[in-house]
Amino acid sequence: MLGGNPAVPRGGDGHRFRLLGPVRMVLGGAAVRPGPPRQQAVLAVLLLRRRRPVTVDELVAAVWGDDAPARAAGNLRTYAWGLRTLLEPGRAARGPARVLLGDGRGYALHTAPDSVDALRFEQQVEAARQARGRGDTAAEHALLADALGLWTGDALAGVPGPFAEEERVRLGALRAAARKRYFACALRLRLHHAVIPELTSLTREFPLDEEMRALLMRALHGCGRQAEAFTVFADTHRILGEELGVAPCAELTALHSRLLAHDPPPVAPDHRPPAPARTPSPSPAPPLLPPPAPSPAPSPAHGALTEAAQRALARVERLLAEGVDRGVVPVVTITGPGGAGKTELAARIADRVARRFPDGPLFADLRAGGPVPAGPGPVLAHLLRALGIPPARIPADPDQRAALYRSALAGRRVLVVLDGARDAAQVLPLLPGTPGSAVLVTTRSRALALPGAALVELAARPYAGEPFAGEVADDPAADASGREGLPPELARAARLLARHGTDLSVDAVAAVLDTGRESAARIAEALVDAGALDTPAAGSYRSPGRP
Repeated sequence: MLGGNPAVPRGGDGHRFRLLGPVRMVLGGAAVRPGPPRQQAVLAVLLLRRRRPVTVDELVAAVWGDDAPARAAGNLRTYAWGLRTLLEPGRAARGPARVLLGDGRGYALHTAPDSVDALRFEQQVEAARQARGRGDTAAEHALLADALGLWTGDALAGVPGPFAEEERVRLGALRAAARKRYFACALRLRLHHAVIPELTSLTREFPLDEEMRALLMRALHGCGRQAEAFTVFADTHRILGEELGVAPCAELTALHSRLLAHDPPPVAPDHRPPAPARTPSPSPAPPLLPPPAPSPAPSPAHGALTEAAQRALARVERLLAEGVDRGVVPVVTITGPGGAGKTELAARIADRVARRFPDGPLFADLRAGGPVPAGPGPVLAHLLRALGIPPARIPADPDQRAALYRSALAGRRVLVVLDGARDAAQVLPLLPGTPGSAVLVTTRSRALALPGAALVELAARPYAGEPFAGEVADDPAADASGREGLPPELARAARLLARHGTDLSVDAVAAVLDTGRESAARIAEALVDAGALDTPAAGSYRSPGRP
């Protein structure tokens, strides 16, 4: 594991120097303050030059760059004196220097090579590279763990000057590469559980690093946490789109597809990106819509559309296009009573916008034939199978199914058609999580409320008859039942229910109609089909137009 107390290398002279974090010195077994920031900058240059002399001009450029003051050389002599005092506290005033050597031209610092943590880090990384060349993954993993354990923060933290900045970048890049090789080795050694916490933390710290996110996906997948692995991909797709306006790279997308097919590529010891070969194509979606149920009379969806239906079709098409162009997931709800042509209109719309959604439509029938709607779990299983997920890979838990579903849609352009929705709770788990796709919902309930959804309302049945003789014109229930041509039994039920409260449960309907619960549910659903009742939620009914 990474982190913990760093194993600081010891030099033959008992001095130790830490540069992989804030600059620290341990001299003769005691911690010593390294002095002011520019003195630390001089120390860093001398340590990383590995005993080679550094001229005064080179030190000035390294510590100050173009902002060097007129007295830079004099300041350097002050810093050198301060360092020599720390490094050789017992040296006589005019005695020869043994550690920090210098003359009028420059300086050289003589320390043991393994006394500097940055130099030891590079040695360990090189040894790991050689172990990788021998195919010894366990040795490479151990060497990289030791090397990364030397770090306590950003290299040369707080040290000023161009040299320190360049070394921070160089050493930071070496650290990032070593981390990825370390994690790749851990995955090859099947240490998936051990690296997940740190990979999770690093992906939060570096959210745009797609290689790190690929490693986290592999680790989660290797632990059987497939839904979380696919959520990582969906989050990556969202973050890259929001921050950079791009989609995940081809390698990460290929890895996602292979994990969906339960065919993860092996983790190469040198962590080469996974090749996009053998990427399975998603299984074709099922037919868009089932054959529409026959209507008692011709419906606008059969043959030529009515003018109102044409207006509705044009509006829905525009709403979907505008939402996709804005980079959101547009949701359009088509509402109307049974027989108004909602399903047929949804089919027409899907045909019209097919070019915008080249990955095909997905259709789910949410009706359950009674007052209790189809739950999201079985519907998600159906949609996942349509997206090419093998049945054995579909989780039993509905929340995990929803996460896998959102991940499978990430990067695709799909129109999701949800036919016969009853309430928002039934629909929300079926919404895509990333832009590119769109949702078309049909429902009989004008009270179904989805966040940000646009509502398109269709008129009543096109074959509605004239009001029955004897009905009271100003009775809302009588008016609704008359306009829909209800049979006497249903017309009477509509009048009775209109006089009782705003929201009625199935049990309340049974009490009002003096009938059994099953019969009450059947009558209520028939009235919803006819437009004489509305259903704001599963098993709840109200007269049209009531709040």
